[in-house]
Amino acid sequence: MDPLTLAPDSIDLRVFRAVPGNSIVLRPDAPGFTIVTATEDYCRTSGRSAAELAGKGMFEAFPAPPDDPGHNGTRQLRASLDTVLRERAPDRMPLVRYDIENADGSFDERWWSAVNTPVLDDAGDVRYIIHTAEEMTEKVRAEETANRIRDLEQSQQLFLQAPVAIGIVKGPDYIIELANDSLLEVWGRTAADVLGRPVFEALPDLQGQGYRELLDAVRVSGEPYYGYEYPLHITRNGQEELEYYDFVYKPYYEEAATGAAGVFTIGHNVTERVLARKRLEESEAEAVRTARRLEESEGRFRLLADASPILIWMLRPNGDYAYVNKTTLAFLGVAQEDIAREGWEPYQHPDDLAEARRVLGEAIAARKPYVLEHRLRHHDGGYRWVLSQATPALDSGGEVIAYVGSSIDIHEARKSRQQLETALEQVRLSKEAAELGTFDMDLKKGTMHWDARCRTLFGISHDGPVSYEHDFLHGLHPDDRDRITGVIDGLFNHSLPGGDYDVEYRTVGATDGVVRWVRAKGKVYFNAQDAPVRFIGSVLDITPQKTALQRIEQLVDERTRDLAAANEALTKSNRELKRSNTNLEEFAHAASHDLKEPVRKIHFFTNQLRDQLGNRLSESEHRSLTRIQGATQRMGSLIDDLLLYSHVSQRPLEREAVDLNTRLQQVLEDLDLEIEEKGATIRVGTLPVLPGYGRQLQQLFQNLVSNALKYSKAGVPPVIDVSASAAEQAGRRYQVVTVRDNGIGFAPEYADKIFQMFARLHGKAEYSGTGVGLSIVKKVVENHEGLIEANGTPGEGAEFRVWLPVG
Repeated sequence: MDPLTLAPDSIDLRVFRAVPGNSIVLRPDAPGFTIVTATEDYCRTSGRSAAELAGKGMFEAFPAPPDDPGHNGTRQLRASLDTVLRERAPDRMPLVRYDIENADGSFDERWWSAVNTPVLDDAGDVRYIIHTAEEMTEKVRAEETANRIRDLEQSQQLFLQAPVAIGIVKGPDYIIELANDSLLEVWGRTAADVLGRPVFEALPDLQGQGYRELLDAVRVSGEPYYGYEYPLHITRNGQEELEYYDFVYKPYYEEAATGAAGVFTIGHNVTERVLARKRLEESEAEAVRTARRLEESEGRFRLLADASPILIWMLRPNGDYAYVNKTTLAFLGVAQEDIAREGWEPYQHPDDLAEARRVLGEAIAARKPYVLEHRLRHHDGGYRWVLSQATPALDSGGEVIAYVGSSIDIHEARKSRQQLETALEQVRLSKEAAELGTFDMDLKKGTMHWDARCRTLFGISHDGPVSYEHDFLHGLHPDDRDRITGVIDGLFNHSLPGGDYDVEYRTVGATDGVVRWVRAKGKVYFNAQDAPVRFIGSVLDITPQKTALQRIEQLVDERTRDLAAANEALTKSNRELKRSNTNLEEFAHAASHDLKEPVRKIHFFTNQLRDQLGNRLSESEHRSLTRIQGATQRMGSLIDDLLLYSHVSQRPLEREAVDLNTRLQQVLEDLDLEIEEKGATIRVGTLPVLPGYGRQLQQLFQNLVSNALKYSKAGVPPVIDVSASAAEQAGRRYQVVTVRDNGIGFAPEYADKIFQMFARLHGKAEYSGTGVGLSIVKKVVENHEGLIEANGTPGEGAEFRVWLPVG
């Protein structure tokens, strides 16, 4: 965009205000940047009228919000305006947050994309700056919502692809609601085989192994259960297998529910670890038996232990190591003498030391084995989680002489478990933050499950079961029903390439009748015969975004129609103005030439005739010539006043800031001889600076002060007071300029008549004048959309009050 090079007087602010879009005109009076005017769209967007904005500095009208201590929005706007002044070229701002203050002092978050364009005068200097802004708030918020949904989808994929077994069962029958790939692999089943079925029906091998009692305890009590190395008998490919799992069972709650709806479980296969430990225990038992039988053969024990791939050690009750194998030394990165000198505590993680002391102390006191998960310092300087297990060796008196134990590295397994729990919590929080509803349709059983949020979006108040026909189809808006059912039918047909379910539609609340826009995403699962068995997904309320978009489209249509009507009216007004100007020009020519020329000749030849006749004129003839001369002089003055009135009737195109103090001073300088002859006193207060037409306001003061001098009382020096004060009427602000004198005054019943054309309250012999002056004053006031009042008291003086709008 290039800088505008219009002359300042060519900008019609009335037209500018009707231009669509958010734009304002600023003066280049840095650092204030005074607002000249604003478009109607800008006033609506900012919540301020043109009168509230005009005359204020940009940063006074739109202050920085207190929640933005760095004033980032104002700083970027000021920098852009300074760039326009310095380079005299447009400057486009990046997307910026600039909050708008409400009437109660609060601020609304707003985002804008703006460009500042200079308007240059003929000399190439910046006369104005046009600031145009496009509000991007809804777009930014829509992008934030899309990001939240995308994050939720990514979290869900992480959830389903987690390397540990994850599942959800719901209700007293423990219907399988969710089973990720790892859990399905453990069961040796597909999702179609188990989803939507009771767990003990889908997996009959679990019957009688205590799992129902365990699930009942967690669901009813609401307390989680942690199981370690839990044995699980599962039949795969016709053969029963025994595996061991570390399980976490937690109660699962739904929104607004008073009790647990089901049980959420995370399981990690530790079969290899258990079998290794059992083998280790067998080896340890054998080693203990061998050590007791063959105490004299310690060398052989050391040889056996050093050959083991796990950490094997013998710890005395006082904390000294009686023995560690080579694997332990390599893990810790120390020599045998180092560990014999320092004992076991320096190699523990500081945060685990207190717990390790407690477990070991209790085991020694009870002379029992112990198991402990703790962190050991690795040779690379970091700490790794290990599972340590030890059995006490007793002397003949039953006292503990040492603990023979081993440690297994479980660092990676523990990290995976923690990552999974974190991922699950992130999924839950993301769902709540995005206000997502979820649905689950079991096509084999013909049942549907909607969570509380999904029910709200369909306006359902009952807590009973929902159905596809009664609740979903009836809840669809009639205009969307055929389209959505067609999409779903295509999803259920495995042979048709349809992809995932991602649609927008309207719902009509079953109870409240409210129409809502939602976006639904989901997926259909098929069994081995390509028949649909499960349809799950989520719904999101997008009513605010849709409503805002529809309102924007409506406003664009309305503004387009308004602009067309305004352009048509403006074209018509321009034609009328052009015709009126033509008539006025013709009148002015006739008045200045056709009327004034005969009057001038009459006056000239009358003077010539007086000079030629000289003393031959009788007294009566002399009076007649004098009366002719007076009449021609008054006729000339009348023609001049009518010309002035016609010029005042033509309103200039461009207003300007008019300093009334300067204009009145010019009038007083023009009338200085008359003021001196009358001995008049002029008292002037501080007058305002107002938007208007300078020459006309000067003519207004010229006529009011001239009238006050003209109609003064004989023998009494005139005293004229000129002052101004602020006032408000009908919600509009004014400056009231008062001109008061101590002249002859007038009766109250003539307060309106004196503004009529050619109206005179006194004879020509008493006071000269054409009766046009106050008509000119009234016309000037009308051109400024103001008011004028006249008050008089015979013999005491007159007062004129002129109401001029501030903006």
